[in-house]
Amino acid sequence: MHPDLIVVGGGPVGSRVAALTARSMHTLVLEEHSEVGVPVQCAGLVTPRVVKTACAEDTVLNKISGGVVHFPGGTTIELNGNETKAVVVDRKAFDVACYEKALEAGAEFMTDTRFTSFSRRDDALAVEAVSHGKSRAFHTSLLVGSDGYKSRVGSAASISRPRDSVKGMQTDIGRRLEDQDRLHVYLGRKIAPGFFAWIIPCGDSTRVGLCVKEEYGAPSKFLSSFLKAQGLDGSDRLSSISGIIPIGPPQNTFADRIMIVGDAAAQAKPLSGGGLYTGMVAADCAASTAIEALERNDFSARMLSRYQERWRSEIGKELDRGYRIRKVFVRLTDRKIDEIGKLMDRRDVLEILSQGDIDYPSKLAPSILRSIPSLLRLSPQILGSLLGK
Repeated sequence: MHPDLIVVGGGPVGSRVAALTARSMHTLVLEEHSEVGVPVQCAGLVTPRVVKTACAEDTVLNKISGGVVHFPGGTTIELNGNETKAVVVDRKAFDVACYEKALEAGAEFMTDTRFTSFSRRDDALAVEAVSHGKSRAFHTSLLVGSDGYKSRVGSAASISRPRDSVKGMQTDIGRRLEDQDRLHVYLGRKIAPGFFAWIIPCGDSTRVGLCVKEEYGAPSKFLSSFLKAQGLDGSDRLSSISGIIPIGPPQNTFADRIMIVGDAAAQAKPLSGGGLYTGMVAADCAASTAIEALERNDFSARMLSRYQERWRSEIGKELDRGYRIRKVFVRLTDRKIDEIGKLMDRRDVLEILSQGDIDYPSKLAPSILRSIPSLLRLSPQILGSLLGK
């Protein structure tokens, strides 16, 4: 088999690349799991634009219009919106919807097929994989890695690792919350050091999870403590997932005949860990670059650098600003976080926060800093740089 393009990873991002390229080039997707959408990944909280892009409206479980942020000392700030700010999706169904779009476009999928390595030829890449326990070999002009945090494609291409990461764990419990319109976010080093915890209403079930910096060990002990503190430890656990979220893209996300996208390229949002929106934007950029490369018969790193220029133009500023804000956040003590919560509990600031877009959370930073200039003392150089961008 000699496809023009091989995509490693059949999640939403890899499927998006395949759906956009398959009408212009022979596209093959290698998915290591036996079934698309399994195991389930992430909290499934996205903006309506993500669902619309994926044509996956049928996967929506609930709509969220507001939220409550809980600070370590007990302060809470409530954010109320007049419109849907986010939706909760059934992640397995969402993944399948993206997969079906790729199939409709003509992409081929090989499940239970694990990419192992590639080698370079004069005019192609020789790709090795293990499919259903047997070795398989392919030749392709272009390889796209959408294979997650431990990207084998990125490693084989000697692309550097992400700058940071957090470990996460989430469980769906069999309890229905009375308030279905708002999610809850919990801050504090005792709860989720280096990140935050969340409670998301999903109709008859509820998603509870958190992430922690890797240096604090397994997130499971923090999740157990959090469930107990919230009086949810006696609820039936319907399912649980865990994983690593990469933060901070490497210097390059391409090489000769190679592009990496999504978590493989650490394109998750540093402030929330969400990667579906940013990954799908990057998928669009990778797909358009792949089609141009085929038309020009030029798969050089110079040609594929257009991919990075494009995704950085779309989401680079958000990732950079979010990373800078995160650098400040991880150094804060619970006492300092509480002080910030009290400073933000003002009508003008709450109005700014309520107008936010969870796909571009850092865009609020300049307005908040202008409203509360005392926040600049936390890190004058880092936070001050946000005012001009």
